[in-house]
Amino acid sequence: MRQIIFLLVWTSLLFSCNSDTTVPDIKESTRTKISKKKKKPVPKAKLPFYSEKGGFSIVFPDTPKENKHVTTSEIGQIELTQYIYGKNDTHAWVASFSDYPERMIQLGNKEQLLKGIKYRILEDLRAKTSIEEKVKLEDKYDGLSFVAKAKKRDLNISYKIFLVKNRVYQLSMYSSVGPIEAQDSTVFFGSFKLIKTEKKKDPS
Repeated sequence: MRQIIFLLVWTSLLFSCNSDTTVPDIKESTRTKISKKKKKPVPKAKLPFYSEKGGFSIVFPDTPKENKHVTTSEIGQIELTQYIYGKNDTHAWVASFSDYPERMIQLGNKEQLLKGIKYRILEDLRAKTSIEEKVKLEDKYDGLSFVAKAKKRDLNISYKIFLVKNRVYQLSMYSSVGPIEAQDSTVFFGSFKLIKTEKKKDPS
């Protein structure tokens, strides 16, 4: 299995950052090889992946690799932390988070911020949405969900963005061999949960 690396989008309606996006290195040969397979036993339930720094857990098909990227913008340095898992050069799962200045979030329009992120993702991938809807995380944090298709790269994309206080979470799935299965989407996106990290107490 070849390593699949993404550099996801840096964007905001309120400030300008450098953005760099690439897509999975999906090979043409993998799309044409179809073989009949015997029935496999029901797979065991996957254990959640925990990011203590990111304050979340989510179920990947297997252990993801961590990738960090720092960009400098007008508001200072912003670090993006990504967790990436690729399968057979045809599928990929990505969960990432980045923190923005609290003041910027307080003064800005949350809905426009989420739409701005979505717009840059579609622009960089040259993709068009087929489904889009507003969503909520834990019934209180604003989010945006969309399904898109990049025709030139024959890439199917499923994406969710959540704004939790001043932190932006981006969850995405990619497939080059047809639409993303609803069951796979439900397992990945549906397993995303915020976790509380306990603060270490000073010894007294």
